[in-house]
Amino acid sequence: MITYFNLDAKESETKAAGAGATDMETQQSENNELKIGDWKTKKCHLVLFNLSHVNTALIQHNAKEVHGIIGADILLKGKAFIDYNKNLLYLKNTKK
Repeated sequence: MITYFNLDAKESETKAAGAGATDMETQQSENNELKIGDWKTKKCHLVLFNLSHVNTALIQHNAKEVHGIIGADILLKGKAFIDYNKNLLYLKNTKK
């Protein structure tokens, strides 16, 4: 993920859990610009962790691998609307 998104990362004391794994080592990357389609935010702080266990499960179900997970903080900031029928994510540009 670090190479894929060209991030500067440093070790973190935070442990991650979810999707069948616990106590995963993490790294953090600060002050990034995040762009999703036309939507963007600056000074975005990211928590990085290995998603190989998630991708293994996705591959077993003939689904595409993922490179990251969009957190609730981003969805809230972008006032997200997810249209599951059309498989679309809408994010509202807000100026702060």
